[in-house]
Amino acid sequence: MDAPGEVVLRNREQLTGRVVTLLNPASPGLARELQTAGMSVSASTTRFGLSRHLEALGIETRFEALPTIADSCSQVIMTLPKEKDLLRMQLHGCAAFMPSDCTLWLVGEIKAGIKSAARHLRDYFDPVRKLDNARHCVLFSSRPGSNPAPFDIRDYLHTWTVEHQGSETTLVTLPGVFAHGRLDRGTRVLLEVLETQQPAGRVLDFACGSGVIGLSLLSAGRDIDVTLLDDSALALESARRSLQQNTLEANVLPSDGLSEARGPFDWIISNPPFHSGVRTVLDTAARFFREAGTFLAEKGRILVVFNQHLPYTGWLRDQFKHVETLVRRDGFNVVQASNRL
Repeated sequence: MDAPGEVVLRNREQLTGRVVTLLNPASPGLARELQTAGMSVSASTTRFGLSRHLEALGIETRFEALPTIADSCSQVIMTLPKEKDLLRMQLHGCAAFMPSDCTLWLVGEIKAGIKSAARHLRDYFDPVRKLDNARHCVLFSSRPGSNPAPFDIRDYLHTWTVEHQGSETTLVTLPGVFAHGRLDRGTRVLLEVLETQQPAGRVLDFACGSGVIGLSLLSAGRDIDVTLLDDSALALESARRSLQQNTLEANVLPSDGLSEARGPFDWIISNPPFHSGVRTVLDTAARFFREAGTFLAEKGRILVVFNQHLPYTGWLRDQFKHVETLVRRDGFNVVQASNRL
């Protein structure tokens, strides 16, 4: 059980009803405990892997970019997201769509910024009170304001452009997507390297985010079949909107790592994730490097960019015969690998 979940359980006698929706649960532990206590529990998560785990436990779960809150819901328990703009979007959505007699609990770790989150909570909810302070966490309780502002997801979209090989691609991103509203340095370096490469055939953009890598290749006129894969519903919704904005077509695939991928691919291209919340977590990347070779065609290649302090080159050498560092620049390595061991 994570610390925010423990704080919620300390106060479960104060829950306003028996129908509970968990928003952004960090793990299945809290859902299991509340369900065992006889409550009707559902969950809304932007993480595909977690949605599958919760479903396997028999918990009604929605994998979605924006939370769906049933009219019968009496309590929403939101775990603080790490991004402040995502917090504001989710709070606005909850205030606009949750029943007027429904109570919202917002819980999070102090080091993740839960104390400062109170001022965002007050923009949409009234009254707001601190219910508990324990386990290095804070729990707030609140109700929707009397006249919540109408919610429109378009107010939270950010549109920006990227140039690649003389073509301009328009990207659309939602809060919570990696490098929301900008081209991060690592992907910029990777796109520069891709100008000298010739990806062809089936291309997998792993951990695609807004789809900037795959869409840039498509916009440049490459004759390729692109799959945009991510664990995040926010990323996949952004990728779909980006494809629509550019009148391009690609497969958009929710997946926990490579669990839903169907190879073989001629190229797997990625700026693999290594952050989770306020922590650095390498588990997803480690699993990706262990499994990626099994999804490559016989002459397929993997091309990745990553921060130079990360151990990814060694991990690739553990799996592939040929590993070559193509570029070292701005604190990043771009490495190509082929011929699985």
